[in-house]
Amino acid sequence: MPADEDKFLELVNENRNRVLKVCRVYAWVSADQDDLYQEILFQIWRGLPALKEKQFANTWLYRVAINTAISFVRKRTIRSDRVVYVEHADLTRAIESRQTTEENSDDRIANLYTAIFQLNPLEKALVTLFLEDFTYEQMAEVTGINANNVGVMLHRAKKKLSCLMEAAQ
Repeated sequence: MPADEDKFLELVNENRNRVLKVCRVYAWVSADQDDLYQEILFQIWRGLPALKEKQFANTWLYRVAINTAISFVRKRTIRSDRVVYVEHADLTRAIESRQTTEENSDDRIANLYTAIFQLNPLEKALVTLFLEDFTYEQMAEVTGINANNVGVMLHRAKKKLSCLMEAAQ
């Protein structure tokens, strides 16, 4: 097996759950999550030669995953022929069925993901990285904004998330 393939498999296996969380945050429908996961894996493979130092692999991987997810969402919303208008009742049924099929059926976790889904792409990225215990400096490196702005924007995202969760109860 070539070294790049070994490096890719190791990186994907170590970070599979993290990538899946990003997919879950940026894509609501299971089929879209699968498509996004495949696209992220493709982008990781494509960008792997640029990864020089293993110590930065997690931050690099998140940057690739989040940028790919944002582009994925943007492409889906720009293409009007692919936009599907969902009735409120259909969305409610999708949320309820999703909550019942979750591995961890804890209502708070389901409500958290529902609230995170309502955030804008940058807020989603910051909250996801925060939940993975990234430092402000690491979040800044992934998102491309400075660490001071990360703190301010993360604080605002947490407040917004809290309001969304309270409204859901």
